[in-house]
Amino acid sequence: MTLALIACTGGERDRSPAQMEFEDPAGNPVVLTNLPVSRIVSTMQSANEWLLLLGAGDRLVARTDFDRQPEYAHLPSIGGGLDPSPEAIAALHPDLVIGWRNRASSDLKDALAPIQIPVLSFETTDTADVFLQLDRLGQLVGRSAVADSLADAMRQQLTAIRAEACAAFPTPDDVMLILWTEPPMTAGAGTWMTTLLETVCLRNSYADVTNPWPTVGMESITARQPRWLLTSAGTSVGQRLAEFRAKPGWRDLDAVRAGRVLEIPGDLFARAGPTIPAAARALLAERRRLAER
Repeated sequence: MTLALIACTGGERDRSPAQMEFEDPAGNPVVLTNLPVSRIVSTMQSANEWLLLLGAGDRLVARTDFDRQPEYAHLPSIGGGLDPSPEAIAALHPDLVIGWRNRASSDLKDALAPIQIPVLSFETTDTADVFLQLDRLGQLVGRSAVADSLADAMRQQLTAIRAEACAAFPTPDDVMLILWTEPPMTAGAGTWMTTLLETVCLRNSYADVTNPWPTVGMESITARQPRWLLTSAGTSVGQRLAEFRAKPGWRDLDAVRAGRVLEIPGDLFARAGPTIPAAARALLAERRRLAER
């Protein structure tokens, strides 16, 4: 059963409570009344993907440049989502705005406060956050039953992928996630990206680091010598490997010398939402491709 199929079968709206408490970008409580909401602006691509699967894509009144779904193509763009214009958002008359828990969302909250447009924030550090985001979005749009079905489907898919991956590769190898190269940034313990690796029977080289998104040095990477590197794919197969082989420090790693660089599509690599199972499948397929060389 796929996520898309479940969404299609969940056309009936759930009953929403009269009011619910959410959080703003600073973690302060925001009480919303008159649920479900009808007009939403979201700077989070994962939230927009969930809304579409919840059968509530028509609640969005804008998109970001990274929302590539045809269902959203007709909507005006608010740009990349990291620094949206308060004036442009206010002109869309949304019931609320959904944003990352960062400085840009805090500034947006302050700018929209005088016209009483609330800004909500969802953490997406680990998989618990991912499922909580889905649950809260389901309540916002009155589709809690559909949200529950989507969550169950994702858990089943991840369990099935893990069984397949660990049967094919029973010994977990160390992998370093490369979120940025200059300076090197990776994922630490307790992140959804660590869970992604575990789903395909791999082990995060920095799982002992408590900071979820640490910046590390080449000396640390060289000392750890991860067997694999994982990063987003370029425009051609092997592009990232070629780039690493041209970079001082990186080119001296055993993984780079041996060509053990896993590359998966960028829209899957760093999106903590409904595409996590697809990211796991892509990672497993990439590992198989490199194993067959």
